[in-house]
Amino acid sequence: MYPFEGPCAGHSPVGRLVLVHLGGDVVVDAREVVAILDLARLDAAPDGRALITRAAASAEARAQARTLIVTTQGLHLSSLAAETVAKRVAVSAEIRKRPTAEM
Repeated sequence: MYPFEGPCAGHSPVGRLVLVHLGGDVVVDAREVVAILDLARLDAAPDGRALITRAAASAEARAQARTLIVTTQGLHLSSLAAETVAKRVAVSAEIRKRPTAEM
């Protein structure tokens, strides 16, 4: 998770862009994360399997997944534990709060 310090970083009305790595080649803006769901628990829910199937691009992706991350841009499966993703999002919130001089 690194703050984006590019040309638009200081001009954004919503603050600094902090990216969160969700595993594999998926990186999202931390502000886009809506929910972090443990697949073991979600699989037991009545509509959980349908949501997982909708997120899975392939059977292989589903087999390796441990977490479903809901963002404003869509659904993402991750091989990381839900707790790990939650910690990364929490750390990104702390990074966003820091003044730029601390970077």
